[in-house]
Formats: sequence, C-alpha cells, structure tokens
Amino acid sequence: MTYKQTSGMRLIRKKKKKNIIHEIYLYDHTLVKRFIKTAPLPDMRKPWQVEHTALLRLSGLPVPKTYGFSVKKIKGATEIVYAREYLDGNPVALFEPEDMDAMAKMTAQIHLRGVITRDPSVENFIRTADGKIIFIDFGRSLILNPKNPLVLDYMGKELARIWYHAFAGDDQLYNRFRDQYFRSLSCARTRRFLMEKISFKWYQFLMT
Repeated sequence: MTYKQTSGMRLIRKKKKKNIIHEIYLYDHTLVKRFIKTAPLPDMRKPWQVEHTALLRLSGLPVPKTYGFSVKKIKGATEIVYAREYLDGNPVALFEPEDMDAMAKMTAQIHLRGVITRDPSVENFIRTADGKIIFIDFGRSLILNPKNPLVLDYMGKELARIWYHAFAGDDQLYNRFRDQYFRSLSCARTRRFLMEKISFKWYQFLMT
C-alpha cells in the first residue's frame, strides 16, 4: 500500500519517541498509522509488522481487518505506512459483570491462535453500537506457535494484566472472567493450575 495525504484524512494523534515519529490518521473507515524513522538505528520492535501478522492470524474473529503496510525511503528517513479497518465504537469506560462472558470467550479465541496482546489496557477495548466488546490494538502482540509450551506462561501473564489494567483489580469481575475463560479454553486441569499460579504471581508483581 502507499501513503498520500488526501482530503478528508484527519490526523487524530501524533507523538515522537526516540527516533520514531508516529502519526495516526482516520480516513473513510480506515485507520492509517504512519511511522517515520529518522535515524538509522536498529528497530527492537516493528509494531506495523506485528499488528499485521497478528490480525492475519486472527482473521474471522471480532477484530479489525488488516490492509498491510509499505516501507520506503524519504529524504534520509524511512517511512512505514500501515492501514487497518477502523471499527466504530467508544472506549470502554467501565466493564460490567455482563461483559465478562463475551470478553472471556474473545480472549480465549485470541490465545488459542497463539496471539498474546501484551497490552490489555482499558483504552484498547471498545464497545460497539450493538454492545459488543472488541480489542483493537495488536501492535505490541507476541505471536507464538499455539503448541509452544511457553504459551502457558504468556497466557498466565496476560490474565494478570487484564485483572490489573482492564479491571483495575476488581476481583468480582476477574473471577467471572477467569472461570468463563477457562471453560472456553477447554484446557486440562494441570494447564489451568499452572496458568492460574503464573497469573496470581504476576498480578502480585504488578501490584508492587
């Protein structure tokens, strides 16, 4: 894909961190993320590539569609343009108990495909007009083979982050979410035991 500023394209966010300028535009139900790398330093992370790969793997689930990315040189810098579907909705201000079953099933489906979001903060969840909860930002995801034993460790840590960040430590919400999550995962008791132990320890770490 290529980038070209057009009428109706609206800049909604711009920030600079180290050697990366990051701009986000909204245009015709498409979210366009533009990265300008201003120094020839190696990239430790490539969020455009990570998000594209994650959304391809999650195709068919209630997540945005990905449209791909392009990389080119411009005036001594590197420009990366990534586009994905923009989903209408509002940030979730507060989770309700009745949200937990659907959210747990969605999280389990994502994890079963080997994708760990690693950023389940409340601002990355939106509530659509019909009341559905959707996760929208996969730029920090970890993508693993679902059969990799390390998945259990990362899934456990993700549960702790959801508990701490998304639910602000609300035990009642988390307990309902957790029980439905493991039912949706259909995992063996030993796997659940390990994941719960990891999630609890990691939650305690986040609390310190």
